Amino acid sequence: MAPSSKSDRGGNRKWGPRDHVIRQLDRVKITGQLSPRLFRKLPPRLCVSLRNIVDEEFLQAGHIFLGFSKCGRFVLSYTSHVLDDDFSFYTYHLYWWQFHVHSKLRLVRQVRLFQDEEIYSDLFLTVCEWPSDSSKVIVFGFNTSGNGMLMNMMSDENHRDIYISIVSAPATSPCPDCRESHTGPCLLHSFMLHTKYQVVYPFPTFQPAFQLKKDHVVLLNTSYSLVACAVSVHSAGNSEPTQILYSKRGTHPTPSSCFSSSSPCNSVSRSPLPSDSCSITPPGTPPAVTRAREFVAGIFRRAREASGIDTQDGGEKPGPSRESPPHPTVPDSPTWHHPSGETPVRLSNSSEEPSYVNYTRLRYVLGEVTEADQESEYGDDKISLPFLVTDLKGQQLKPMKERVSFQGQHLVVEQLTLDFEYVINEVIRHDASWSRQFCSFSDYDIVILEMCPDTNQVIINIGLLLLAFPAPQDEGQARPKTYHTSLKVAWDLHTGIFRTLSVGDLTEVKGQTSGSVWSSYRKSCVDTVMKWLVPESSVRYVNRMTNEALHKGCSLKVLADSVRYTWIVL
Repeated sequence: MAPSSKSDRGGNRKWGPRDHVIRQLDRVKITGQLSPRLFRKLPPRLCVSLRNIVDEEFLQAGHIFLGFSKCGRFVLSYTSHVLDDDFSFYTYHLYWWQFHVHSKLRLVRQVRLFQDEEIYSDLFLTVCEWPSDSSKVIVFGFNTSGNGMLMNMMSDENHRDIYISIVSAPATSPCPDCRESHTGPCLLHSFMLHTKYQVVYPFPTFQPAFQLKKDHVVLLNTSYSLVACAVSVHSAGNSEPTQILYSKRGTHPTPSSCFSSSSPCNSVSRSPLPSDSCSITPPGTPPAVTRAREFVAGIFRRAREASGIDTQDGGEKPGPSRESPPHPTVPDSPTWHHPSGETPVRLSNSSEEPSYVNYTRLRYVLGEVTEADQESEYGDDKISLPFLVTDLKGQQLKPMKERVSFQGQHLVVEQLTLDFEYVINEVIRHDASWSRQFCSFSDYDIVILEMCPDTNQVIINIGLLLLAFPAPQDEGQARPKTYHTSLKVAWDLHTGIFRTLSVGDLTEVKGQTSGSVWSSYRKSCVDTVMKWLVPESSVRYVNRMTNEALHKGCSLKVLADSVRYTWIVL
């Protein structure tokens, strides 16, 4: 029967705290997600004071507590100290503390981060764990501003230093390999990798939810390339471990497998055009436009000759300027873009010509490193980011020859690199409807929109500032103007192949600074991500801890373990 009164229908009913909890739990049944706002306060028995579980001497030593590990068994902290010498620089240490409710924290591991790097400013730190890989953590550090005279002497506002350490985590339970080892922890629980690189304005955003979405893999935006790094330890007896990256380097999608019958693009991909093609002008181009193109091309050609650098050949790119040679060629509109040449990558110790991807794989074992080992490790200039690989004490690990068989544990470090400027030129040349108008691009900004760990597809958005001729081209108005646009590209970490998803229209930049252009562009990227956003699993998520509160001049109120509903009150 229907309710006979408004009170029966809930019209005058007063909802209490218990009813609110019930309503929220009903929503959990529908959405599968438990809101962290459901329990704003925990019972006192689930809250512990930091001062009750940490000795005062550690607090006096300047420990900054970051939060719980994903497993809930450890609490992480770090310290930073300035060394007393003529050129003072910071050193950073990361600590693992074993946690039991209402028991003292027990220090189980201490390591130095960013080994051998001279850091002249306080860093913004982010410590992350992969979705399902609890064997290691990755620490990102970058300087946000130049503090002090020395820092201003050592860098400039157009560059930002990025420091990275990947550190093995202590075992949560006794490890058989560690027990059998007579020299200390096994390799799985005793390695560290360190690297450093510089990025230029507009500084790439750090997106741990995407950059660490695939276990063992980190995506690094170096401003000039996207580097996928895979770090894994392989057990004894596995002399030929399965590659995490570029494991299908011998296969290419054929036209039948790449394109459906409804695809507007039915031409196969091709090798990049030679550098002389930059000067080719499409038939029917007005003479005034031809002269303007030749003038612009001459400017860039002379600039490259003066600097001795050709970005097409993969050379170093000086300073914040990132201009490319003009490519006013007719687009053929392919969708898939393959690496050029018979071999689609540049392997270690390979003499193949460069292509837009570069793959390297190095292996390491515990052992004493000789001078010959150090010379051969980075003798290959094709390695994108040279890592310093050490044990927990800072002693370098011994690199292995690629074809040498080894029966013990070994660490494998893979790198797959996608060159941004090559991608931009290829997409414009083949897939942009406005390629006839295009002269050159001056700057770009890369944002990762999505990463699918199952298909190994990385979706990136390339914001572009470029010089182009107005359309329709007027004989009397042949002066190029500044435009911005965006290119969406998918990159396959298995094959190394990228494909164009979409090419935006040209929007003229009128009275805008580059800062306002990039601000609007990144806001549009956030809007796109929010449209695509799928709530992350309560188990498979990237755990992230930062010292952001410290840089804002405040402190965290609690360290929360949201899975086990435990708080450490600071």
